[in-house]
Amino acid sequence: MQNIVIGGAWPYANGSLHIGHIAALLPGDVLARYHRAKGDRVFYISGSDCHGTPITIRARQEGKSPAEISEAYH
Repeated sequence: MQNIVIGGAWPYANGSLHIGHIAALLPGDVLARYHRAKGDRVFYISGSDCHGTPITIRARQEGKSPAEISEAYH
């Protein structure tokens, strides 16, 4: 048994989910499932990006705070 660490890309919380998210999330998920099926110990680490330019721009467009945008789309 091996220890496997997989780092997933962070989706931005500034809009609805779309097909493009699959390109970032699916490969890591498939790899994690493969290694778990082999009996390896898998650590799949991810998160989300609730700060930064995309959030700030969306918040300004909607007249809201970045925190409100993060809560609405997360």
